[in-house]
Amino acid sequence: MNKNFKEKSFVFFAILTIACLGFAIASSQKFTATKEGLNEERYQRMVAEEKLEKEKSKSRVLESKNGQMQKKVDQLNALLKEEKGAISDLKMELEKTARLNQILERELKNALVRENTTPQASNE
Repeated sequence: MNKNFKEKSFVFFAILTIACLGFAIASSQKFTATKEGLNEERYQRMVAEEKLEKEKSKSRVLESKNGQMQKKVDQLNALLKEEKGAISDLKMELEKTARLNQILERELKNALVRENTTPQASNE
């Protein structure tokens, strides 16, 4: 009975050892797969962060260019406003000149009419 018990115990411990070994191998494989997954996730996160930094850098450059362009637009608008003011002033001067020209033409016509009528009266 002692021998039979030893054989049964040996078989039991052999099966238990093989089961533990299988469990250890399965756990090791699961750990390795999890570790590889974690490394892949870290790599993807690192790549995503690099892309994000590049996009932030591009965004800062574009914001800077936008600011420069806005300054140029403001300068051009100020220049356009000045030009419009100058054009408006020139139009007013042109209108004044045209009115003065009309007045002078009327006065010239009146003077010519008076001059034409005055010599005939003195001849008679």
